[in-house]
Amino acid sequence: MVMMSFDDLSSDVLLEIINYLSFTELIHAFFGLQKRLDDVIRNYSSCINISKIINQNDLEHLSFKCRSLILSGLDLNLFQMKYYHLNLISLRSITFMKMNLLTLYSFIEKLPMQQLESITIGRFTWQYYPIDLYKQIWSIIMNSINGNRLRYLYLPYHIRHWDTKNLSYEFSVLRRAILEYTSVTQMLAFMSHTPNLRRFKACLAAPHRDLFRYTITLSKLNYLALNLHDDWSLEEIQQLFTICPYLKHLILKLEVRKETKIIFEPITWQTLIEEKLTYLIFLRLQLNYTIVSPDTERSNSQEKFNHAEYWLQRQPHFQVTINEMHREVL
Repeated sequence: MVMMSFDDLSSDVLLEIINYLSFTELIHAFFGLQKRLDDVIRNYSSCINISKIINQNDLEHLSFKCRSLILSGLDLNLFQMKYYHLNLISLRSITFMKMNLLTLYSFIEKLPMQQLESITIGRFTWQYYPIDLYKQIWSIIMNSINGNRLRYLYLPYHIRHWDTKNLSYEFSVLRRAILEYTSVTQMLAFMSHTPNLRRFKACLAAPHRDLFRYTITLSKLNYLALNLHDDWSLEEIQQLFTICPYLKHLILKLEVRKETKIIFEPITWQTLIEEKLTYLIFLRLQLNYTIVSPDTERSNSQEKFNHAEYWLQRQPHFQVTINEMHREVL
């Protein structure tokens, strides 16, 4: 049997091995062993989590290509002081985690946002900023990104204060978006600029009146996950689904506060799917209903779905859950 060493492996084979390792694992296992390996590692576009190497003083001034960058809890001055040698020419993805809004503001101004294909912004360590500051950070994000490059966008709960009239950019290649909390008006304005959107997830607040003012059809949207707060009528839900007639995968959580019996009828949702969502192959529907006294009729609603022929035939791909949340009268 012929024994092989790393000296016998081609650079292509070494890159295949590197693909299975995180940047931290790669540095601990291979960096510094020999010059050829070091050169391969430096020229490999890595996913670098700065918080994982914060104590690696011997790496702070070395040049590594960075394809994906995760920033967590660092201020801009510390990053520039210790990691200014990082090669960001190949940077395509960035994740901001556990930082305050002002630090995020500074990073966005300094980093090459125009070349990014993926942006993830986690929740802030401090949340009580003036609304105008949240609006300003939204404007900076929108002005700094390239709509012909960005494919993925994740925005946290607190970046929800923005004016739909200021959204004038086309996100022509955006494929997936997650907005932790937004209004219907904002969602519709956003969608009107994302013609190739395929996956969308959001928590939607009232009011819903703009549903009937916008005419949007996203023919490529096939995955939708929505948490609908406040009261939604059946007509509003029907109008919502006109946006995505080719939807295949739907996760829907709905708060039902009014005495709207039709919402709890299996035939209601069967008709809606057959008329509006003819391509649907996967459904998770959760109806949350708050009551102040025992309600036998509502309690039987789950059983209706459990025994209706249409819903039985589509299990386990179609599932409906009705949650009763009891509230005592003081």
